[in-house]
Amino acid sequence: MSTNLTLAAKAAPLSVEEQLVADWMAAREDDDRERMRSLRKFAAAIDPDLLAELDGFNTPAVA
Repeated sequence: MSTNLTLAAKAAPLSVEEQLVADWMAAREDDDRERMRSLRKFAAAIDPDLLAELDGFNTPAVA
């Protein structure tokens, strides 16, 4: 029975924010600048902090 719950949890749909970040990462990988601009506008409209999070993907990680 716990297996069914685990499978259900893994299949749970992504939140809007999670989907936006996933789309952003895919657009960056494809170097799709138009899509990235569109996603930035959407992020800014729903949550300025989310826009800052997307901007963080452009910053190399500090070791």
